[in-house]
Amino acid sequence: MQLDVALVSFRTQHGAVSAFSASPDDAPWKQEVAFVERHHNGRVAVRGTFAGHYVDIDESDHTSEPGTVEGALTGALVGAVFGLGLPGAAFGFVLGGAVGAVVGRPTEVDKEPETLVDELRAAVRKGGSAVVLLAAPEHVDALLAELAGTDGEVTRRSLSAEQTAALESELKSTPIASSGPSQTGAATGPQKLR
Repeated sequence: MQLDVALVSFRTQHGAVSAFSASPDDAPWKQEVAFVERHHNGRVAVRGTFAGHYVDIDESDHTSEPGTVEGALTGALVGAVFGLGLPGAAFGFVLGGAVGAVVGRPTEVDKEPETLVDELRAAVRKGGSAVVLLAAPEHVDALLAELAGTDGEVTRRSLSAEQTAALESELKSTPIASSGPSQTGAATGPQKLR
């Protein structure tokens, strides 16, 4: 199956979500999109569906444990050296730890689709956002028709079989996306525990 990818980027961090929320609930592409926000510091947040996998990445949540320790100790030392006493050292400890956690190199625990994140970072301007859809060409057509009246900038391309395979390989460690609530679950309602 041929897949197309469309990225509709907006100048503001909430532009993509605002444009998406105005679209009809029964749109065929509604369960296949992802949202990208690129913060002013360059870090990226990605949430949504790519190639049938759910991706939830927020680089702003990443902190550096070694940076926290180093920053806290440096801050405490600076507070003590400048004769601010115990209160200055305590304040320096807290402030240095907070700065070190953000500025230091993050320690990663979860494997993330780095190539995908890097490509999205390059495609979305700082302080901006985007709606991304990787789907059959007719679903991409429907998304673009729905968002045509917005101020979003459109980038679209078809993926080769090799590009699709590489993306699927990169996403294999992410969970399979849900297609929404099942009719069975909705029909039977809550179950009592025995």
